[in-house]
Amino acid sequence: MDAIHRAVECDFQIASNLMGEILRNSTGQQMYGVCCGLADAARQTLVRLYGDQGPETQWALAAQEPDDEPRHPAHTFSLRFITAFANGDMETCQALYLAAAKASADDYAHSVHALLGDVARLARRALLELAEGGEGPAAHPH
Repeated sequence: MDAIHRAVECDFQIASNLMGEILRNSTGQQMYGVCCGLADAARQTLVRLYGDQGPETQWALAAQEPDDEPRHPAHTFSLRFITAFANGDMETCQALYLAAAKASADDYAHSVHALLGDVARLARRALLELAEGGEGPAAHPH
């Protein structure tokens, strides 16, 4: 939780150091739990921003990056993991995590750090809306 808090507060070095420490001291199963915890924080933020979705609705996230820049694979992992978790698709979450865990140590770390960063960006957006006087969920951009 401290890593999320630090990332939301834009204290990226400390957030990164904390996540690195968690990575070094956790088993694969524990890190899967950490990733699910991060994704659940993102899901809760999505609900705060857009309201709870009904059973016929699926969450979808897309990166807002310039058209001429390809998305980094770590961010692709992050957005897909958050989306799968928010939609209750735990089989996809497990498959995505296993693929990330089987990548190189650097790619795995980048994926977990990207997940932390994307969760923090969503949380900052929700905090900004609250600070601007947003009283309830916004309409979901279908």
